[in-house]
Amino acid sequence: AIIKCADSPKYLDLSDRHFVLLGAGSAMGPFLVLMALGANVVAIDLDRPGIWKRLIGIAKKSPGSLTFPMKKEQSACDEDELYASSGCNLFTQTPMIRDWLLQLYPGSKFTVGSYAYLNGAAHVQVSLAMDAICRDLTEKRKGTSLAYLCTPTDAHLIPKEAFDAASENYNAFSKKPYCIL
Repeated sequence: AIIKCADSPKYLDLSDRHFVLLGAGSAMGPFLVLMALGANVVAIDLDRPGIWKRLIGIAKKSPGSLTFPMKKEQSACDEDELYASSGCNLFTQTPMIRDWLLQLYPGSKFTVGSYAYLNGAAHVQVSLAMDAICRDLTEKRKGTSLAYLCTPTDAHLIPKEAFDAASENYNAFSKKPYCIL
């Protein structure tokens, strides 16, 4: 698969794709890769100038495009005002963010990634806000897909049959000194 991608540069051109990144500036999110591959990124992150200075700086040096919510018209902003006027809050503006995304780029398919992270109970709250946005986008916007960054601490419910099959495979192969696939 890697060789096929290397031999087919069109596979690495994402200029016809739209990615919504909830928590766009997160350290583990795909922002840098998507911008380098020319994707159209819709960035949702906190309204903190430092975040936007970084994201906009990366976008200016990349083949990708960047769309993000602002508190005032971009044409009325100098560079510092641009950073200060950018962003939103997933906690307090969840319905507004959802509504903005529902009407943004009609006819374009979105892949929505939930990458915001906070410690403790705040993470549960931000996850619920992202889930609400994802639910409504998938229900109301045709062609919306979801992306998640899984971690070793994620837990997923599976049917008993899947657990039994995984256990059987583990027991069958874990005792062998090698495995040929």
